[in-house]
Amino acid sequence: MSTPAARSAATGPEAGRGPEAGTGPGAGTAARAGTAAGAPAPTGAPADPGPLAVRLGAFLRGSFPLPLSVVFAGVWAVGATGLFAAADARVGHWRPGWGTVGAALTVLVDLLLMRAADDLRDLPYDRRHNPSRPLARGAVLPRDLYLLFGAGAAFLLLLNAANRAALLLIAAQLVYTALLVGAELRLGWPRGDAVVSGVLLSSPVQVLLNLYLYAVFLHDTGLDGDTVARAGRHVLPLLAVIMLAATHHELVRKVVRVPGAHERTYVRVFGLRGTVAFALGSAVASAAVSLAVLRPWAGGPAGWGWLALLPVALAALAARRFGRTGAARWPVGAVVGYLPAVFVCHLLIGLGGTS
Repeated sequence: MSTPAARSAATGPEAGRGPEAGTGPGAGTAARAGTAAGAPAPTGAPADPGPLAVRLGAFLRGSFPLPLSVVFAGVWAVGATGLFAAADARVGHWRPGWGTVGAALTVLVDLLLMRAADDLRDLPYDRRHNPSRPLARGAVLPRDLYLLFGAGAAFLLLLNAANRAALLLIAAQLVYTALLVGAELRLGWPRGDAVVSGVLLSSPVQVLLNLYLYAVFLHDTGLDGDTVARAGRHVLPLLAVIMLAATHHELVRKVVRVPGAHERTYVRVFGLRGTVAFALGSAVASAAVSLAVLRPWAGGPAGWGWLALLPVALAALAARRFGRTGAARWPVGAVVGYLPAVFVCHLLIGLGGTS
């Protein structure tokens, strides 16, 4: 369930099904990189995984490394808000404020909860093919992650109680996530190997989180008096910028030249060339929508909008390296770096375009 991809994005930003190659909207996915698809099942859970704090610490170390996650949550919150500010002609001067800090904290905790939900959904698969994962090896228990999700959800609702729109959006995202986990664990739907349907069903998680950030932006800038219809028309192309970028990340983190016997990858659906072409097309489309909204050719502060092309250059260089070297997987630096580059560029665009 990647969330901006995330695991998703995530998050992931961020899905997160099977071996993964980088950090995204669901920061911490690098822990799965290079896991052998046919790895033997664990011989048994630890007899005593320790007290709750120790178990949750093992989960953080193995599934959600905090330094990377804090950085990613921060750049997601300020980068998306910078895009919203740059695209709104009513905003004369924008700088990140305390509302943005609260939004970044919300994104961080939310990504943690999405990671916990993903690990719960993936537990049967991980026990066979990724037995070193904290939940699969028994270092953390399922009830611990349910407790973490409940406590984290309560914290997010309290944190956002002063902004009704933001509160409703984050609540809707948490409820939707809980329904997804319940559907998979109780009904076995969608199947774990159905990567396309899985990511499509998970995409509302990212959409709702980005809409939450937009609601915080409107509240902080005093623009929340707009009708829902008008705000919706304004935000739709901006959501497309972020979601197309998240699609690129989601695809490339699972690009593998020769999939293992049980590896979950889009290469099985689209083929290697098709997956790479789809991924590059998503990055190009994200930049194209950003340029169409920001119109940097108009000159002046709008000229900062050309920075939206830089992440496309990163994706193109990664594709060139992948093709020329015959590497087994997409360059991990490009997997980890692409989405932060998108958000940092839009943060700079927002700062420069509203100065």
